[in-house]
Amino acid sequence: MIANEVISLLENGAVDDLIKEAIGEICTILPIDNCEQTIDGYFDQIIAILKNLDGATLCNLIGLCGSEVPKLEDTCSECTMVADLLLQELKDPSVQQEIEATLDELCAVLPISNCKETIHTYLTLIEGIISNMDGKTLCQQIGLCGSCQKLPVVAAPKLGD
Repeated sequence: MIANEVISLLENGAVDDLIKEAIGEICTILPIDNCEQTIDGYFDQIIAILKNLDGATLCNLIGLCGSEVPKLEDTCSECTMVADLLLQELKDPSVQQEIEATLDELCAVLPISNCKETIHTYLTLIEGIISNMDGKTLCQQIGLCGSCQKLPVVAAPKLGD
């Protein structure tokens, strides 16, 4: 069971160190006071909780062990399931607003002229491309499912112009 593997990996000190190193890297670009200490604190609490669970309990807690979850046989079907969920979430206006707000916050630290306008232009292009896709098509486009017809190249502005 994958949940057991996740729990096993989280008990490995080397994996813990890698995650904390990644947190440090992420905190170099996030404008959050005491970022590393805050995220490390939450991380340590989550790990402490997960270490006391077994795989079946974790699986049930995150809602992936019900009868609705299909048995996945290959990378393509796994990708399709995740992509379908992702595409459904991206249709939610509150998720779209959250993405836009997060990108606006990133512009405070990114050295891109006209950052908000540039980022929102790219966001609009991406939304237009994936708005009519289903999960399998998206997975084909990124090479995780059989052959696909490549999407046409869309001209986009250069960052910082």
